[in-house]
Amino acid sequence: MSENIQLPSDGDLSPKSPAESKIERLTWFALVGILVIANTFGGWLSLHFGFTPLAAGIVLFVSGLHQYRRGWTVGYSTWIAGTLLLVTAGFSFISRPDLDLSLVVIVISAIIIALGVFTRET
Repeated sequence: MSENIQLPSDGDLSPKSPAESKIERLTWFALVGILVIANTFGGWLSLHFGFTPLAAGIVLFVSGLHQYRRGWTVGYSTWIAGTLLLVTAGFSFISRPDLDLSLVVIVISAIIIALGVFTRET
């Protein structure tokens, strides 16, 4: 008896539905949008630099909860990055309001987007 073995094609590697992929792309777009707004209105945000990591952390948590509520998989990187950003924002609000945390948000956002693109799980 010979069995037919089918190898996955490039399109079969993503177990995500189109709706789930759309939510992920919207999350990435929101993270980039936060960075663009933070750099465009830097003088306004310099009143308190904690708003940028706070907004990015909220975006990641809202996206993760939305995906989880629909029964979709949410990568650990989303929860870890969201928590790290919220803790960083809390640190900024409590003790260092003058510390610019844009680089932290840029690095974490780049890691989340790269993980989503290369591993297809965020």
